[in-house]
Amino acid sequence: MTLVQGSDLPVGETRPMGRHKMTYCPAYPAAFGDNPPIYSLGVDSAEKVASLERAYRLFNECRIDQLLAMMIDDVRWPDVGNGVVLDSKPAIRQYWDAQFTVSDPLVVPKGFLEIGEDMIAMVDRRVFDWSGNLMTDPVVVFHRYSFRGVLMSRMSVHRSSEDAEAT
Repeated sequence: MTLVQGSDLPVGETRPMGRHKMTYCPAYPAAFGDNPPIYSLGVDSAEKVASLERAYRLFNECRIDQLLAMMIDDVRWPDVGNGVVLDSKPAIRQYWDAQFTVSDPLVVPKGFLEIGEDMIAMVDRRVFDWSGNLMTDPVVVFHRYSFRGVLMSRMSVHRSSEDAEAT
């Protein structure tokens, strides 16, 4: 296992993240950097981390086509709200189109953990309405990704790092 974390953003400094501005919070010491330092990663892991960082930026900018291009055709992706797993790019597109119609989610990776060939992202998740008002309490979740080559093949969402590691 290799932990990837860090931020060069000083306490109180604001940095744009997609359509949002995020301020470094001392409660999350590894939060919100666009380019967190990567420690002791091989080339393959570093490529996965860079790909996931790009994926989170694309999601936060609602750039669905570019994000779907980073996935295999029969990708498995959770629809957490409905408790199902989606198994195709068209299904994911429909899910995200509906999600972006009613909300403006923001997901910011704070660190990455390598588990075998998979990566776990520790993510600060916030959901806004389109007027910029927070709709739910901010929460830290853990996204576990599997890959086929450099493309994402599976993602799952977990409430704890232990659950994400055990999957």
